[in-house]
Amino acid sequence: MSAFLGKIHYWLYGKIQLHEQLAEELLERAAEKKGDIRSLRQEGYERFGSSAQGALEDVINHGNIHGWLQERIHSVEGRIAFTVTELERKGVLSIEDMAQIFSRSGSDSAKDLDISESSPQDMHRIIFDFMLEGMPCDRVSETLSSTEAEFSWRAARCLHSDFWDRVGGDVANYHLLRDAWIKGFIDSSGSGLSYSRTADGISAIRRG
Repeated sequence: MSAFLGKIHYWLYGKIQLHEQLAEELLERAAEKKGDIRSLRQEGYERFGSSAQGALEDVINHGNIHGWLQERIHSVEGRIAFTVTELERKGVLSIEDMAQIFSRSGSDSAKDLDISESSPQDMHRIIFDFMLEGMPCDRVSETLSSTEAEFSWRAARCLHSDFWDRVGGDVANYHLLRDAWIKGFIDSSGSGLSYSRTADGISAIRRG
């Protein structure tokens, strides 16, 4: 059954599964604070679809591989936007609480990798082996500079705002959480690199 699946499909599925884990960790942390959050989880599933579990070759629609993966990206991004917005609105978790979850995930993801000698360009590529930015054909990232000391980029268009708009949320929270993940990842990489993002959306990975 996996004959039609390539490395890029497993790569995308890995990114989706990481974000499914983040969505679940948000709910688990909320349960620790509030107790019963079953209705929140259920509403997320009803609005955006449930999570895909198991080996890719066992769960994917082999007749529509591209469409199935895109649906899974939309599902998990929608549920994260909904969950973050509702937890903050109800005062269950602050955005700072949730940023800690993302930062810890980034840190844990880096610890198993040998990336201490990575250049800024390498680090950008590695980070987006984890972070979602649509499908490869979307080509969202625009490189602004690429030197030994710095790699900077910006998104030519935001693929995430629609998910947050649909739930009455603020896409700035998405960027804050992703920044926390990236900083956690780089800080635990042993590379000595640093990450920043300006108010106008220019991201940079630098030496020192």
